[in-house]
Amino acid sequence: MSRVLIVGIDGGTFDLIGPWAQAGDLPNLARLMAEGAHGPLESTLPPVTSPAWPSFATGRNPGQHGVFDFIRASGGDFDLVNATSLRAKTLWQLLSEAGQRVGVMNLPVTYPPLPVNGFLISGMPAPIGGRFTYPTQLLERYHARLPAYRLGPSVQYKPGQEGAFIQDLLDLTECWAQYALRLLCDHADYEFLMFHFQSTDVMQHALWRFVDPAHPLYDAAAAARYGPALKQAYAIIDRFIGHALECVGDDTNVLVMSDHGFGPLHYVVNLNLLFLEHGLLSLKRGAWTRAKAALFSAGLTPAGVWRWIEHAGLQNYVWQVSRSTRNKVVSKFLSFNDVDWTRTRAYSIGHVGQVYINLRGRQPHGSVAPGADYAAARQQVLDALSTLRHPVSGKPLVERVIPAEEVVHGPYAAHGPDLYLIMDGYHTIAFPLFATDERIITRQIRGDSGCHQPYGILIAWGKDVRAGSPVEGARIYDLAPTVLHLLGQPVPDDMDGHVLEAMLTLDRPVIYEPSTSGGSRGRVADEQTLSAEETAQVEDRLRALGYLG
Repeated sequence: MSRVLIVGIDGGTFDLIGPWAQAGDLPNLARLMAEGAHGPLESTLPPVTSPAWPSFATGRNPGQHGVFDFIRASGGDFDLVNATSLRAKTLWQLLSEAGQRVGVMNLPVTYPPLPVNGFLISGMPAPIGGRFTYPTQLLERYHARLPAYRLGPSVQYKPGQEGAFIQDLLDLTECWAQYALRLLCDHADYEFLMFHFQSTDVMQHALWRFVDPAHPLYDAAAAARYGPALKQAYAIIDRFIGHALECVGDDTNVLVMSDHGFGPLHYVVNLNLLFLEHGLLSLKRGAWTRAKAALFSAGLTPAGVWRWIEHAGLQNYVWQVSRSTRNKVVSKFLSFNDVDWTRTRAYSIGHVGQVYINLRGRQPHGSVAPGADYAAARQQVLDALSTLRHPVSGKPLVERVIPAEEVVHGPYAAHGPDLYLIMDGYHTIAFPLFATDERIITRQIRGDSGCHQPYGILIAWGKDVRAGSPVEGARIYDLAPTVLHLLGQPVPDDMDGHVLEAMLTLDRPVIYEPSTSGGSRGRVADEQTLSAEETAQVEDRLRALGYLG
């Protein structure tokens, strides 16, 4: 029976991999594409890390597995998701139960690490200091030979400090590559192994303007200095793939994939300010809230204060202040705490552009009745969104508004947004919380110039892959059932994904098993809450990466 090795390149895109592979800079990826099959891989909607990797892992949409973002919104409040928030079994849980050995390294939304028949190293946003491996002592055997394992970046991106940011991410990528190779070679007889590289996503958010001459912020001199860094990161992963091919046997099928693609980011929209302007969101009537609203409109905003802090060169001192103190300061600005939820009909919370109707019986202080009133509120949102215009072209900024029922289904569908937005081909996204400054359309406060696109990469290579076959219509949901089929396992019949049979040479039929037989949602882990210290760390990491503003 075949073995499967998966290499996850977070945010991987053929827009970069294609030209670099063709030029000879990524020889191992070029080999896999030439000798195997490759094509675009459609992500979730929105194409965001937090729902995409769980959707890959379970073969199901968020309405079936329950994770829509790194946070779960409840009015203006939220809590953090973790590995135990998943309400469907992962690929490695199914394989473990079937007696096959598995190893997973660094995949997002896998903390705390749940027991498997093998090993698991949690990925972002695992807190530093937590028990992030299963078994607990997994990495001790490598301490003498390898540098200390790292969970994530140590340097936050700031314009003007690109050099330190780049070096930190390259070192992180090299660290992960070294551990991945040792773990792979030490467990090469395992039926399933997966190694994930988050650093490419982090770098592309910050450095896209240095590789995209069409970007409004492109500067040729800066591009010559900082642009090669992204290729260096991909080259480290490419070298790992080359060494990995030497470790694995001829019976191993290799999949290289990403959770979403990547492209330029131009603008950020403060959707809650738009909804406030159109009467969909209402503020409390007290004098203090009215004063804060006036000051916010005059520019006393988190973004405005942060720009002053950066101008004064004090940002490093700010990060040394405790999280609780920073939150107390931020709470003094206009925020969700100032919203009158009894008079609010719609609001936005979450990365990219997700809109929630303040539905009675679902939200804590829902004001919109189900039925006709709910439909009317959605139409009001559409009317408000239609007023958004691109700052340069003047064309409508919102390309599509997609109702939830067209995107998700399942027992947890009602936990997610009601509407999903696509703005200017994902070149514009929404601010994830209340608002960053006084303008409805603004720039990214962190200086990011890249953001996610809906199509990532899929490269397949090995004895069971049909060489030269194009990969067409592949979705991220399809990989879990495809891997199960490659490993001779039945596919749960409630998975949303389908086996990508056209790219395989296997002549055996796909075997499906009823979800009631244990291949589905049964016996998932009880949900656990992270400690206060862990929650604080995770929130800080998500803010540093831009997922919480």
